[in-house]
Amino acid sequence: MKKPVWPQSSSKRVDRSLSAHTVMGLVISALLYIICLSGALAVFEDELGWWELPNTPSVASVSPEAAQRASENAIAEDGETTHLYLYLPRENWPRFVVATDNKTHSADAEGNLVGGYETAWNDFLIHLHYYLHLPESFGMIVVSVFGVFLVAMAISGFLAHPKVFKDAFRMKRQGQRRLVQADLHNRLSVWTAPFHIIVAATGAMIGLFLVVAYLLAQTSFDGNTRALSEAVFGTEPPVNEAPAPLADVSTAFENMDDVAPGRPPFLFVLHDPQTEGQHIGIYGEHTDRLIYGETYNFNADGEYTGKAGSSDGELGQQIAMSVYRAHFGDFGGHAMKIAYFVLGIVLCVIIASGMNIYFLKAAEKGKARPRLEAAWSGLVWGAAVMCGVTMLMALAGIASGALTYAFWIGTAGVSLLAAFKGQKGKAGIWLRGGLGVVLLACVLVHLVQHSGTYGNPYIAVTSAILALTGIACLARPLLRRAATRQTAEA
Repeated sequence: MKKPVWPQSSSKRVDRSLSAHTVMGLVISALLYIICLSGALAVFEDELGWWELPNTPSVASVSPEAAQRASENAIAEDGETTHLYLYLPRENWPRFVVATDNKTHSADAEGNLVGGYETAWNDFLIHLHYYLHLPESFGMIVVSVFGVFLVAMAISGFLAHPKVFKDAFRMKRQGQRRLVQADLHNRLSVWTAPFHIIVAATGAMIGLFLVVAYLLAQTSFDGNTRALSEAVFGTEPPVNEAPAPLADVSTAFENMDDVAPGRPPFLFVLHDPQTEGQHIGIYGEHTDRLIYGETYNFNADGEYTGKAGSSDGELGQQIAMSVYRAHFGDFGGHAMKIAYFVLGIVLCVIIASGMNIYFLKAAEKGKARPRLEAAWSGLVWGAAVMCGVTMLMALAGIASGALTYAFWIGTAGVSLLAAFKGQKGKAGIWLRGGLGVVLLACVLVHLVQHSGTYGNPYIAVTSAILALTGIACLARPLLRRAATRQTAEA
């Protein structure tokens, strides 16, 4: 008899391998859950950033003279920059922010720089979602690979359930726990599949842009990555580093009304300031389109030189410029942001319920893994708790670097503690209560620190939502404890 190529394994080795496979699956699901949770919160990055730094003045509009003054002030503060950015007020973002490669400033309506624009927790959150706090180029690729995983999971989920549309409106609320969880998982997955696929696919496109761009440059542009970049974002004039006076931003601002009427500018980018090769790109908002914006180019004297073609260029170019807004819900105002947030939380529920189904199936087969199940519950709620804890730390003045360590160490510690205790139910209840306490503490500390800013509706509404979420997190464990006590007494 011929000896098998693959050696036979003992049952103990098989069990260990399965356990290792389970742990790896748990890690993948854990990172995907954290990416989705941070992404749901990042939908409100503008509102949370303003809440974190509430003394930033509210600015409804900026004049050409104010734009010029802000540019001159920023260059005076940081002359060693190759770019200058003016973020102008928008309908849902009434602020004026000026940035260089090294510094970011808040500005008033007259173009005066009134303070820094440092938001430690918001920066921590965005870096978590974009890069998982890894080195940026590598981290973005890692996150985008999880986007590919999510698309594959959505497609394979449909293929694995031939009656998925027939059963789309059937949901068990009582009965066997695994079937209840499976119905919850399947129904939410079906109802929100278009959102998940769009968000995951666009996230993968954003993260893998560098990789895809390199491959396309090799196959279609003779290895010239600059040519590919210009095909997508438009051409730029040649670099000339000879010294020159600062570009005429105010004239470019004035000419924008004639060049693109009805396309309000929301972002100015001055390339290579104070050089002979400096030029200005002004992003005009196309509210009737999904594109991030059309780029209108001006020379140093403020004269129009052409546009990038994001609004009417090649189809691929228009798609590339629409990816960002489709991924983050940056269109349709606050109603769309709320929808994206809710759907993002639903995606977190789908991921959590998928792992719950796995653990319940294992228990039915007599292979229960109570410690791993408790660890998963600890991670799901622990990640949320640590988001609140890091927010509280940021309000105390702790820098974003320390928040990163606190989040990962704290989340891992909570998960390991839950695994050590091996009680999934209690872990979830206590952590929900802890999240409620932390959120209410954040609101209280913020109110004490910035009570004078609560006339701003953005600040007041954000605090109210955080407080209501905290109360809801506390209410459920308290109500469950009261119901248990009544049952025991009865």
